[in-house]
Amino acid sequence: MIQAAFWLLAVVFVARLYLVARHNASTAFLGATGVGVVGLFCTGQIVPESTLDDLIGGTNWLHLVRNLLVTAAVWLVREGVFSALSTELTTRRRTTHRPLFLAALLLAIVMPFTLQSFVPTTDAFIPETVHQPAVYIYATVYMAILGGLGLSVLRLSISPRESRTVRASATVVGIGMGIMVLGCIDEIIYMSVRFTGLQGFLADVTYLLFTPLFYSGILLTSLGLGIPPTVRLWRRLALVDRFWILVLHRKFPAVRSIGKAPEARFSFAADVLGPRPSERLYTLVIALGDLRAAGRQAAYSKPAERALVLAQRRLTNTSEPLGLELRKRAEI
Repeated sequence: MIQAAFWLLAVVFVARLYLVARHNASTAFLGATGVGVVGLFCTGQIVPESTLDDLIGGTNWLHLVRNLLVTAAVWLVREGVFSALSTELTTRRRTTHRPLFLAALLLAIVMPFTLQSFVPTTDAFIPETVHQPAVYIYATVYMAILGGLGLSVLRLSISPRESRTVRASATVVGIGMGIMVLGCIDEIIYMSVRFTGLQGFLADVTYLLFTPLFYSGILLTSLGLGIPPTVRLWRRLALVDRFWILVLHRKFPAVRSIGKAPEARFSFAADVLGPRPSERLYTLVIALGDLRAAGRQAAYSKPAERALVLAQRRLTNTSEPLGLELRKRAEI
């Protein structure tokens, strides 16, 4: 699950980078995905944790670095969500949305970590050292901060939105954050049980639940962040319009001879693969209607007529200006 979250977030980062470069999209979401990719890389699932930790001292400093990166990533997701969805200027100007607030959160995590009795690198850092008060405070503060940030994102994400894309993205991000918060609560319970020296069913269950809860929340959040760039890419490719252009060319080969000049004629390759497919589909539908109205085309077969009707419906459903003009031409 951790590897799946890493690779999905890496793909979302590339897509977000494209949106920022081409469409001035939110840099907060770009920063969140970039920092999140680095944080997940430090989990030991891509490169062994001991190898990475040895580079910075070999005493579990990688654990701290990873947690700081995840905290920064969640804070940036929160900033992106508030910037995109919040309409209250007072909300955007609150102190909790300033970089100094993030610095204070990171410092609150770092301070107790430095007070522990350090041990060599271990993949089970929390289970093996949570009996130390400094480690217990460090990990509890970290989980509480993530939980608080996640709850604020969840609260705003569940508000109604007009845009279906924004609504879908916010809903998935909110659900992901909600599940991550459950993982944080589960981990705090587990650490508290272990810190007090208790063993048994509660400790075992909470230990097993943390990874699926926490990382499935991150996975869903990554998926939600990937919805807007995916929708933009889908619209840019316009595969549905290109499909109907292909169908019409196959059903009506006579359309390729329309046009007084060669450059005005319809071309299979240029229409299907060229730019602005919505406009080409509209022009093609109008040309077919004009061809029949002028008496230059016999009655269409039922499959061809059905294809033309569906192509017209595609235009009227997806492009209001084109649809209006199409209806006017039909009435004339």
